[in-house]
Amino acid sequence: MGNIEIRHLKLIKAIEDVGSLKEAAKLLFLTPSALSHQLKELENRLNTQLFYRKNNRLIFTPSGKELKEASKDIINRLDQVDVAIKELITDNSKKYIHGYSTEESLRLVNQAESISDVLHYDSIWEEGSLVLEAGCGVGAQTKSIAALNPSCKFIAIDIALSSLKSAQEMCNQHHLKNIVFKQADIFSLPFKEGHFDHIFVCFLLEHLSKPKDALKELHRVLKPGGTITVIEGDHGSTFFHPDSMEARKTIDAQVRLHHKKGGNAYIGRQLYPLLSSCNFSGITISPRQVYVDDSKPELLESFIKNTFTAMIKGISEESIAQGIIDKRSFEKGIRDLYRTAEGGGTFSYTFFKAKGIKVAKEMPIKALS
Repeated sequence: MGNIEIRHLKLIKAIEDVGSLKEAAKLLFLTPSALSHQLKELENRLNTQLFYRKNNRLIFTPSGKELKEASKDIINRLDQVDVAIKELITDNSKKYIHGYSTEESLRLVNQAESISDVLHYDSIWEEGSLVLEAGCGVGAQTKSIAALNPSCKFIAIDIALSSLKSAQEMCNQHHLKNIVFKQADIFSLPFKEGHFDHIFVCFLLEHLSKPKDALKELHRVLKPGGTITVIEGDHGSTFFHPDSMEARKTIDAQVRLHHKKGGNAYIGRQLYPLLSSCNFSGITISPRQVYVDDSKPELLESFIKNTFTAMIKGISEESIAQGIIDKRSFEKGIRDLYRTAEGGGTFSYTFFKAKGIKVAKEMPIKALS
């Protein structure tokens, strides 16, 4: 592969698209002679003929066909990576992406499955309701709430098309037909005022530098009398045994990195004042504690290892590179977090589920005649 460069792959694809040397040269903004030279160079590097030349047409040889198929896959993958990177470096206050890597997508799904009963036993809305899920990501929570409310219609939005595609595939696998996925920005929703009966937001506000702006926009598209449900975690609620200074340092590294990116890993405790400041009323906060010990073997693996510790482990390279924590401390901290899932260990984390209501506008009192 060292003999092949990206420019060669693009050259192959251009020839496949248009068929002739002259047209391919135009497509690549090259002269026909320059393109011919590159082709010859590539054939010399590979020591094989890639094309038959016939009447100014280029026809792929068997070797050329092999390279053509490989070029498609590689260029498509590079295009996907390019889009993902551009999405990640966009202003974090507006463009947070759920499930920005394969590992993170898997972690989000593991998290949703391991604590679905704790979070969603009361995620039930009236039959026939139109529910907006804001920031659905890869659909980790979508499949739970949609399955619990088969008569409701859900519109699930996210800023990232790649995440929406994964979410659609997941819901198709679970034969869920009551969801429409749509690309949208939570700060500028493409819906009219008072469009939805209910709104659901899970693990999104913690990533936004301006959560109030998002909540105000959600308030706009909610019907008077409609409700909003917000679920967030709070890293300050983490307790475990055996205790470990290094494990606490790794968690703090995630909190600090989160803050540097404009997020807030302690937002769970702030949901009441946040919703109140955005004109929601009737606000209730329900702490949802996930406590794990040897009597709950199913959560030792799924929550401690595959959810919480996987999340912390995922920021290792970035937190070390930024000098937030040293490598030795981080690695020991991860080992100590895993230790809590072994015999005699315990682990506790609290999520906060908030519900609020959009108050109907007061009607003017008519004067008595």
